[in-house]
Order: sequence, then structure tokens, then C-alpha cells
Amino acid sequence: MKFALFNQLQMPRPWRQHEEVLMYKEAITEAVHAEAVGFDAYWQTEHHFYTEIGHSSAPEIVLAAISQRTSRLRLGLGVVVLPCNHPYRVVEYVSTLDVVSDGRVDFGTGRGASPYHVEAFGYSPDESKAIWEESLQIICSMFLNDPFPGWNGKYYTNLLPRDMLPKPIQKPHPPLWMAATSPNTFAEAAQLGLGVIGVGRLGPKHLAPAIAAYKDAIAHRTPVGGVVNHQIGAYAICGIAQDYSVGRDIAGAAGRWYFGDNQAALQAHRFDSQALLRLSNEELIAEGCIVGGDPDSVCHGLERWQNLGVDLMLLMLGAGRTTHDQVMRALDLLGEKVIPKFREPVAAAGAAASAWIEP
Repeated sequence: MKFALFNQLQMPRPWRQHEEVLMYKEAITEAVHAEAVGFDAYWQTEHHFYTEIGHSSAPEIVLAAISQRTSRLRLGLGVVVLPCNHPYRVVEYVSTLDVVSDGRVDFGTGRGASPYHVEAFGYSPDESKAIWEESLQIICSMFLNDPFPGWNGKYYTNLLPRDMLPKPIQKPHPPLWMAATSPNTFAEAAQLGLGVIGVGRLGPKHLAPAIAAYKDAIAHRTPVGGVVNHQIGAYAICGIAQDYSVGRDIAGAAGRWYFGDNQAALQAHRFDSQALLRLSNEELIAEGCIVGGDPDSVCHGLERWQNLGVDLMLLMLGAGRTTHDQVMRALDLLGEKVIPKFREPVAAAGAAASAWIEP
């Protein structure tokens, strides 16, 4: 199982002077340190208008900055909200990021975390899935055809034939992913030959049926792109310290803030997590809603995901009021005492286990 540092650029009030500038600098520092301690990837979300909850409206720029300070770390767009972005521009900036990073981009896509995203861009929430589907088809055509032959569809009409420049280093395009929460969405991702990222707030036992649906459907895929991405990703808020109770409480506080224990004006537009907020920190860990505690308990929590067949674990260390210093200490512990324990099965399984992409 591989590991990614996952960041949503959360910024709870009250804010320091120049808070956003400091937050972005800290995020880049954390990404660089993640590579140094052994993480495989860094994934950045795209959110719009989410005060406090997600100040990450241009992830491609953050990833470009990180690309110039790292050499090995894969850079995940997690995810590009296709209804909020024109296909021409998506292909241009994804390809440019692939070029400046020497071919390290993972290209995640989605329809948007809530109606609040897409409504401001002029789309009905009821249309967002259909727009995502058509946009993804166009984007894949742009990657696979040289020049792009044009498109005339329902939501995108009279797109003219054009040479798409620059060309990505990864051929025919970076690995394609899709954000998903339900078993049906996992299966849809598999049918299209896309890697899937489980972005729900529930633990392994609740996501197990969705992962099973993905594995069943991937055998019958009709790829929308030029390659099949078999990877299954899962996301979890994580807190870790040498002392179990300290790590547990860091994870619990981060999870509670993210699940709804906050005063952000946009919380009402996201989700209702009252049931999660009624759980104790111990219960949140037991349910797998968060991963927390000392290195041993964190390893135990991550093994539950690994046993389901998860290939990539996206860990959110900076949720809520978790400080930059706490994130840096967590990265050190994860790199020293957690990640190495998940390298041994990969080495024993041989090269076939690490082959993520197929023609």
C-alpha cells in the first residue's frame, strides 16, 4: 500500500495576520517533508467558496510549486471539479503540470463536493454528473487525438478542432481517477477504467461493499481513456503521536471539526454528520472514521484498509485546528514507524504488485 499526504487547505478562524500566505507556505513545506520521510504522493483538493473548510481553489498552482521542490513525489489533483472548468483549460494545465513535474501527475476528477460549488458556475446540481461525463469524454479525446477533432454535444457545443499544447510526458495521459462515495459510483469508475478515490467519511467496514463493487466491475471495463487505472484509493483523517492518548485526541479533534463541529458559514451546504459527532474519540477510531493514536494503533487502523485491497491511502493530517508543527511531527512518525511496515508486502509480492497502469 502506498501513502499520500492529502490537503484541503483548511483555515479555521480566528486567523493570524497574513493567514492564507502562511497556510500555503506551510502546506508546501509539509509536502516537501512528506517526500523526505517516504510518502509516495501529495494530493490537493479543489474547492470553491468554502471559507475555513477549503481555501484550495487552484490546486494546479500549489502542485506546480511543490513540483519544483521535490523530485519523486507524485502530485495528485484530488479532484478537478469538471463542471467548474472548461475542458480545453483542464487539458492545458494538467499537461503543463505533467511537463514541469517531469511526469508525476495523477489526474483526479469529480462532479463537485456539493451544489454550492457548481451553482455559482451556472450549472444545476442535477446536471453536474452528466456534465462531468461529457467533459471527461472530451478531455480524453483531447489527450488521445492529435489534433483534437472537435466536439458538439449537449453541454459543450461547437468545440473547434485544435492542437492541444503542451503534450503531457505520461503517455497518452496521466493516470485518471474519479472521486466516489457509494458502491454504484465505485462500479461506474471501474466500468470506465478509472482509478477510484473513496472520499466518504465512514470507515472500512462501510466502504467494503463499494470496493467489492469496484473489483467486480473492473473486469468488464470500457475505458474512457487510453489506459486502465486499477488503483483503489481511500481517505482518512489521521493524528499520531508517541503517546496514544495525545495522537487519539489530535485525530479526534481534527475529525470533529471537519465533520461539523465548526462555525464555518458553509457547513450547512456540505453534509449532516451529527451521528459522527456523538461518537467518542475512541469510537471514531474503532469505527475507522479516523486513524489515530500511537504508531501501533495507526498501523492497526491502516491495516484494515490494506486488507480491503486499498492501493493508495490518502492521509489528511492538517484537518481542523491541527497545527503545522503537529503535522510535521506526524510526518516524522509516519515515515519512521508506520510507512516502513507497509513496504515489506510490496517487496515480497514482486514487480507485478506495483504495476498500477495497463494499456
